[in-house]
Amino acid sequence: MIETTHDIFLKGALTIEQPSKGYRAGTDAVLLAAAAAAIHVGKALEAGCGVGTALLSLASLRADSTLQLTGLEKDEAAWCLAVSNAKANSVSGEVKFVLGDVLVPDEALLGAYDLVFSNPPYFDDDQAIRDPDAARHAAYILGAPLDAWIKGMLAMATPKGRFLMIHRADRLPDILAALRGRAGDIGICPVRPRAGTPAKRVLVSARKGSRAPLRLLAGIDMHPPVGEGRFSADYQAICDGGVLAV
Repeated sequence: MIETTHDIFLKGALTIEQPSKGYRAGTDAVLLAAAAAAIHVGKALEAGCGVGTALLSLASLRADSTLQLTGLEKDEAAWCLAVSNAKANSVSGEVKFVLGDVLVPDEALLGAYDLVFSNPPYFDDDQAIRDPDAARHAAYILGAPLDAWIKGMLAMATPKGRFLMIHRADRLPDILAALRGRAGDIGICPVRPRAGTPAKRVLVSARKGSRAPLRLLAGIDMHPPVGEGRFSADYQAICDGGVLAV
């Protein structure tokens, strides 16, 4: 049996049980949920949802009884925690978690969602993480090229559905290459540690089948200048329940 912790998100609106070792949901999940909440759709799916942090955060932020949310996760241990977290937290709308693989989506999921969003594993090289913890290795290794993950996401979106991903900034060229010819109206939101530093993450949104031009957004700084507090005002507002338009 794995050891877990109970962690608070959104000023106590959510309590998430997650493994104490290995991959742990944090700022990426918070940013992803805030960006998803700014996209007003009725039916959304998170690909590779882990223990459900981002999906349940979205449900809490939207507080919409008509919202239908699905979390797709292939790791059974993570899926079990996601189901338990959904029961333990009071959120609006329909929330369900299903076992499955975004790389080989079930036929019932194809073309079904107005929004498909994800914080995928950050590496597609199985030598990138040399860690004896098998669970951590599995959470960080994609198991296929990033292009295949994005293709799977777009396959589950409706013909004009929305795509949303948070990923390492150095993978932006690969994300754009995977979206080329498949989606447009691409919005790129850099996520910087603090003002004046290079972005470490990017939030990328797109619309399936669109040919609208790319939009480069101002982005967000996570921390203020050194010595002026823990979080920037913009990121603290997101932690307190705000949204992030992308």
